[in-house]
Amino acid sequence: MPIWKEATLVGFDTETTGLSISEDRIFEVGLTTFENGELIEDWDTLIDPSREMSKVSIEKTGVDPSELVGKPLFSAIVDEVLNRIQGRIVVGYNSLGFDIPLLEAELARVNRTMPECRVIDVLVFAKGLVRKGGHKLGEMIKHYGLTMDTAHRASADAAATVRLLLAMAPDLPPDLDDLITLQAQWRQEQRAKRAVWRKRPGDAGSGQDSLLRQEYAPASSLVDSDGKVTLGPGYLYGTETDPIRAFIGAYLSLGGGSGK
Repeated sequence: MPIWKEATLVGFDTETTGLSISEDRIFEVGLTTFENGELIEDWDTLIDPSREMSKVSIEKTGVDPSELVGKPLFSAIVDEVLNRIQGRIVVGYNSLGFDIPLLEAELARVNRTMPECRVIDVLVFAKGLVRKGGHKLGEMIKHYGLTMDTAHRASADAAATVRLLLAMAPDLPPDLDDLITLQAQWRQEQRAKRAVWRKRPGDAGSGQDSLLRQEYAPASSLVDSDGKVTLGPGYLYGTETDPIRAFIGAYLSLGGGSGK
């Protein structure tokens, strides 16, 4: 039973030319390594994205496109990135929804794939533990009484995310497998609630992240040995009895089962 706080945690963040996973590119990667709660290595690199930056991205990060001229292409730093996350617990903020899918898209362009690693998305736990108010990284940092360096730069956000996860630790399971299971359960609940809000039930069951299959421990698979969909495990924490049951209830309440 691995205790996640005792393992090496690698904060991961990207800065990108825009918000499209399929079209936009990474221009900065930050990877911050923590051991026993202490930062031991801070690695950050700028990349030539081979694509124009959006005005929003320039304003958000403060990076001028001229700073990227002559920087290495992603293909030149891919081994460095993969070596730093191989076999690690990778900690990000909205990483399952954005940074990891974008990294997978970049890897696909150079015929590489994600290495074995465990991904922790702290945004999921922020929404699960802090039910009111906003959940931007800066807001959660203030909520937990933390401070951070320059926001919206990769390594600063990556380090702040790990520190935020550590601050949440007293309210989270200490075992890594339990933490991954809880993440999957809460994420499914959050998707279901978001689908109700959007009045698009199908949204909760879809997703671009191929890592979804890794979020569940083998004992908590949503597919049984006969290949039939099950209702999944009971929550370790939370208000719903079951993430899939919550989604089905939301779907039916919107007429999803009426043939409309």
